[in-house]
Amino acid sequence: MIIDKIIAIFSESSRTFEEQEKGEEVVLLLRRHPFVALLPVGMLGLFALVPIFIILIFYSYIAAGYLNLFLFLASVYYIAIWLITFYYLMMYTLNTVIVTDRRVIERNQLGFFSREVSELHVYRIQDITVSTKGIIPTMLHYGDVIVQTAGTEQRFIFQDLPKPENVKGAIMKVVSMANAGVKPAVDK
Repeated sequence: MIIDKIIAIFSESSRTFEEQEKGEEVVLLLRRHPFVALLPVGMLGLFALVPIFIILIFYSYIAAGYLNLFLFLASVYYIAIWLITFYYLMMYTLNTVIVTDRRVIERNQLGFFSREVSELHVYRIQDITVSTKGIIPTMLHYGDVIVQTAGTEQRFIFQDLPKPENVKGAIMKVVSMANAGVKPAVDK
């Protein structure tokens, strides 16, 4: 029922997700490093100052008869800034990597109405590489986690994850426990 799904939004925790199998435990729920989201939002904050500088510099011309036009154009500009900011924050929130005791699932929101979900079973994972490139990622401790699987499947690249070495360790622990037939302990 639709009402049950709406209520479930408020009652489900970060330990559950839509396609979760029965008995499957969430080990990690990951998003990109917050810096990756805050950088474009901060730049948009600077762009939001443009109409203020324009009115300060050209006040005498604008007040002479173009004030209503300027206010209209500034309003349209701020709506565009708000929509772009909302887009970046939505992409940050909806792009997730979920590590469970059975699978690694990547949810990639490609646009407002486009999503891609990829998953791989932990028993297929053969190699995990961490890649941190640049001074800012090194200082803020974020980078890419590259997971190589068995067979002809491509590599899975999870970009800009915080503390990628810890993520690698957690995934390797899940893989080794799955190969040994032991269920990993979940931090609650």
